[in-house]
Amino acid sequence: MDVAEQMVDLYFTPEQKKAAMESDGVLRKLQRTRNLLTENSITKADPMLQENFKEAVEAYSTTLKSMLKVGSLTKTLDKIHSLPLKTVKSLLNQVYDRAVSPQVDILKKRHAEVENEKDNTYGELRPDFVSEALTLAGLKSDQVFLDLGSGVGNVVLQAALEFGCESVGCEMVDNADKLAQLQRKEFATRCQMWGIKSGKVQLEHGSFFDDPETLKAISRADVILVNNEVFSADTNGRLVHMFLDCKDGCKIISLQPFVEPGHEITDRNLNDPRHQLEVEQQRYYQDWVSWKSEEGDYYISTKNSKRVGAFQRRLGLA
Repeated sequence: MDVAEQMVDLYFTPEQKKAAMESDGVLRKLQRTRNLLTENSITKADPMLQENFKEAVEAYSTTLKSMLKVGSLTKTLDKIHSLPLKTVKSLLNQVYDRAVSPQVDILKKRHAEVENEKDNTYGELRPDFVSEALTLAGLKSDQVFLDLGSGVGNVVLQAALEFGCESVGCEMVDNADKLAQLQRKEFATRCQMWGIKSGKVQLEHGSFFDDPETLKAISRADVILVNNEVFSADTNGRLVHMFLDCKDGCKIISLQPFVEPGHEITDRNLNDPRHQLEVEQQRYYQDWVSWKSEEGDYYISTKNSKRVGAFQRRLGLA
């Protein structure tokens, strides 16, 4: 039912949607027979209701085949330049259910060579969080997105699908990377089935401090995400130095701030790399992250290498 409703919502013209939802329309029949079958199944299975639902499914499928044959679906699809978040979620759920859910227990296992268990604690950002954060960061289809510590690849795939951008991720934990690669393959299959062309997806396996392709992506990225909710102070400090290679204007989304509130540039700390980051605090809502249901804060930092120079000019030091 979810797929049927998504297809009508995405690929039907307004006139076709109206016809599908009329009393004798294919989608309305499908919904009505499904509801009757569901209500009746509480007490007993009714063969007639089952047959009615089956006929409604066949009528819906016949309509889609007819529209596909005459090119109606393709014409509507060609006019679409962005996907509703509801459709993004639906497609990503299909991918996750097939690639990750059957093996989700292996995420609890850590590779023996992982040095800092805390830095590799697994947690997922929900699609609503990702959509809003990337929108606030101004991500566009002609830009590059980078996820440092990309887990099973959820955010990387969403960025490529929802925003159409080049999307890169790097994950060092073996089991998470294994599932990410499975998701990448299933994602390509699902996009093809839906007739959707996503942005380029690249998933690297290794430490984001050392992986050559990730280090290259750092200098090209327009938006970077790092879920540093439980990262150590040392890891966050290394990340700040890593961001020195970002281009000016790059947006860095994080769960913990890289610059503490009240931190200021002074003539005694001019070489502090944190000076190149301008931080704005944002709010996320209930159930937007996997590790808690409450609301919380996240941060968007903008790389600005000119801040120190501006400070020096104000003091007459440059």
